[in-house]
Amino acid sequence: MSSSWWYGVALFPLVAVTTLLSDFGSRTFVLVSSSGGDPNVATGIASFVLAVVSFWGGIFVALVVFGCLLADIRTLGDDEHWSPSLVWNLGGLAHLGAAVSSPLLIISIPTLTYYLYRRRGRSAPGQSAI
Repeated sequence: MSSSWWYGVALFPLVAVTTLLSDFGSRTFVLVSSSGGDPNVATGIASFVLAVVSFWGGIFVALVVFGCLLADIRTLGDDEHWSPSLVWNLGGLAHLGAAVSSPLLIISIPTLTYYLYRRRGRSAPGQSAI
C-alpha cells in the first residue's frame, strides 16, 4: 500500500530540538531577568523570543507528527505485511506532550524511532520507505 504520511512522522526529531531550545531560552531569560546589577536587555529579549518561538514551533511540529502518524496508521491498516495497531498513537501523544515537558522525550523518541524502523519498506511495492 502506497503512503507517504511517514514523511511527516520523520519530523519528530525537530520537536526534541525545539523543546531543548525552549528550555534554554527560558532558563537564560530567568537568569538575565533575576541577576543582580544591570541586566542585559538585548539578551533578555532574545532569550524570551527564542523560548516563545521554539515552544510554539515545537507544538506545531508535534501536531503535524501526530496527525501524520494517525493518517499513516490508518493507511497501513489493511497492509498484509504489517498492520500497525492504534496503540502506536500513544507514542504520538507522548511526543505531543514532550513539546511541553521534555522528560517525555525519553518515551516518545524511542517509540517513534521504532515505529519508523518497523514502517520501513512499506511505502510502495518494491520500494524502501526509508
